[in-house]
Amino acid sequence: MMSFKEFISGISFKSLQPHMPLTYTDEFSNTILPEEDEQMKKTLFEICSIPKMSTLALGTIINKGIAQMEDHLAFVNVGVWNGFTFLCGLVNNRNKKCIGIDNFSEFGSPREDFLTRFSSYRSEFHHFYDMDYVDYFKTCHNSPIGFYLYDGAHDYDNQLKGLQLAEPFFAKNCIIMVDDTNFEHPRQATLDFMSGSTNKYEIIMDAKTACNGHPTFWNGVMILQKLNE
Repeated sequence: MMSFKEFISGISFKSLQPHMPLTYTDEFSNTILPEEDEQMKKTLFEICSIPKMSTLALGTIINKGIAQMEDHLAFVNVGVWNGFTFLCGLVNNRNKKCIGIDNFSEFGSPREDFLTRFSSYRSEFHHFYDMDYVDYFKTCHNSPIGFYLYDGAHDYDNQLKGLQLAEPFFAKNCIIMVDDTNFEHPRQATLDFMSGSTNKYEIIMDAKTACNGHPTFWNGVMILQKLNE
């Protein structure tokens, strides 16, 4: 089995590359996974029909990361929207602790649609909190985090706060995924979070795309790994 770092570095694309201007392409045929390509695409095929601001490639990164996460750790996803990224973590990971948080304050508030989908995929280890992420971390969270995805508001202050509030729970080797890093504010907030932290982090992936909505890595992604306890 490939390590997580080997998997994400091995993702490639058949024709449309991240730096190329957007043209129509079928992301399933364009995306080439370095391991279990056919199996992973079958696993996520149904979920990829959910309205999303993400891609198959990003979904496979999440699914692989949760699959390799130690059982006592948690996957935490701030900002679930219609559920694509969160549910990508749940599929075939029924024994992994997965936590989603969203108060549905943006993008049409698809609360009922998400809850219907969540009820179809969840196990007893999967939880959702309908609340603001700041309140959640201050009053509810108590588990060490093995994979963290902040996908809430991407202004500088919220991006930085979303990382700082979760950081005390980051386990050693925790994976931190930040999307929309084509934009200046989430990128700079992430870099400032790293430079201002007493912990050590490694950027294990930093992919930009030619535009927002790109079928490779959408609007850019950064993936960090915490190196120390």
